[in-house]
Amino acid sequence: MGGDDETAGDREPIILCEVPHRGDVTDMQFMTSDAIAASSSFGSLTIYRHRNLQSLEDAMQWVGLHTGLGDVSCPCTCLATQGDDLIVTGGEDGRVNVLNVAHRAPVRTLEKANSCSINGIKFLKQLDILTIDSCGQLKIFDLRENTDEPSRTFSVSGEQVPLQCLARHPTQQHIVATGGHDGVLSIWDLRQERFPVTLLEAHAAPMWEVLFHPASPDHLFTCSEDGSVWHWDSSAVTSLVTGTGAGSGGGSLFSQHPGAGTRASHNQPLAWAGDRQIQDGDQHPSAQPVAANQHTRHTGGDARVWVGRGSFVHG
Repeated sequence: MGGDDETAGDREPIILCEVPHRGDVTDMQFMTSDAIAASSSFGSLTIYRHRNLQSLEDAMQWVGLHTGLGDVSCPCTCLATQGDDLIVTGGEDGRVNVLNVAHRAPVRTLEKANSCSINGIKFLKQLDILTIDSCGQLKIFDLRENTDEPSRTFSVSGEQVPLQCLARHPTQQHIVATGGHDGVLSIWDLRQERFPVTLLEAHAAPMWEVLFHPASPDHLFTCSEDGSVWHWDSSAVTSLVTGTGAGSGGGSLFSQHPGAGTRASHNQPLAWAGDRQIQDGDQHPSAQPVAANQHTRHTGGDARVWVGRGSFVHG
C-alpha cells in the first residue's frame, strides 16, 4: 500500500512483482500462500510462484487444455482449486479438465460436460464440482462416477440467460449465488428443487463477479459491466435500505418458487442463506444494496473491495 503520509482514502495498491502471461488472464486463484493458478484465453493454465513477493516465476504449465474445431485453442474460462494439488478447469469448448500438480497431463477430462461455454466452476466437496454455463444452467458432477453426465442440473424455468459468475457460501455448501448476463443475482439452495430460491434484480448490465464475505456471509458483493459495485446485506432486508451510485438496475427484490415459471410478488418469502426467511404475508419494502460505488472502492470495518476491470478482490 501507499506510504504513511497518504490518507487511507488516497492509498492505492502498488505492483511488487509481475510476469508475462500468454493471452488474457481469464481467472486466477491462490493454491497456497506462494502459488497462484492462472488460466488463459489460449486454453492453457499456469501455476506461478512468488519468492517473498519479490519475483514471480512459472512453476508448471498445461497447454492445449481447451480446443475448438481443428484443435485450435479456445479460452480456458475458469478454474477452481482444492487443497494445494488439485485443479479443475472449464472452457468455451464445454470441456472440464481435472489436473494434479504431480502429473503433466490431465488426470481426467470430461469431454462432453457441456454443449456450450462453461463460465464458472467451483468445488462443492472433495470430488464434487459445480459449473455454470451460457445456457443458464448449473450442473453438479461427481468425479467418482465414470461418466461425463452431470448428477444434477439446475436452471431458471423457461429461461436460457447465460450465467457469468458463481460464488459458494463460505459455511453452507448447499447455498450458492450466481450472476447473469441480464444483471440478475440468483441464490440457489442445492438441497431443493432445480430452480433458484431467490432472484434479485441487481444490475442493469451483465454481472461479472459475485462474492460472499468470508467472515460475514450475510453480506454479498456484486460487480457489473455497468461500472458499479453493490454491497448486499440480507440481515437488513426487512428494513428500508437504499443504495447509492450510478448504473444500478434498482436493486429490487423478487422471489420465485420452484416450478413457478414466473416471478412472484414482493410479498413472497425471501430465502438468502438458508437460515433466515420472511414468512408469507410479511410486509417488507424492496430490498436494495446497502452501498454502491462506481469505479471506486468500498470500505467498511474489515471489508474492502478493490474494483478492477470487470472484477474485484475482497479482503
